[in-house]
Amino acid sequence: MALAPDVARARFSRFVARALREARQRGLTDPEIRRLTGIHPSTFHKWQSGEGGLPKLDKVQQFCRGLEIPPAAAYAALGIDEQREATPETLDPDLSRLARILADPAVPEVEKQAIRHTIRMLARAARAHDPEPAE
Repeated sequence: MALAPDVARARFSRFVARALREARQRGLTDPEIRRLTGIHPSTFHKWQSGEGGLPKLDKVQQFCRGLEIPPAAAYAALGIDEQREATPETLDPDLSRLARILADPAVPEVEKQAIRHTIRMLARAARAHDPEPAE
């Protein structure tokens, strides 16, 4: 079910606010965000404040790629159901980092087991909050 435009705009606004806050915590300024994303600060500030219409998907993808955010997170905020398999390009950077650690032969097995255990616990917790599974 598609979201009403005002709901999608509000959710996307929160997504952008969080993305910008995290970028600034990494020390990025508006000009640096513009350089990385190709999106003018006036545009992402409008998105953050919920002004205007819904964003164009190519701009959303640019924004996400530039800030190393999976586009699927933005699509979810907009209520767009994207049915693509996760690839290294679309995988969350934290999950990519964990995959590299798990594949590294120099990392002790006990550390890898702790990571796997934590991932399984998080997956179980997420499943507990999911609505009825789709058939």
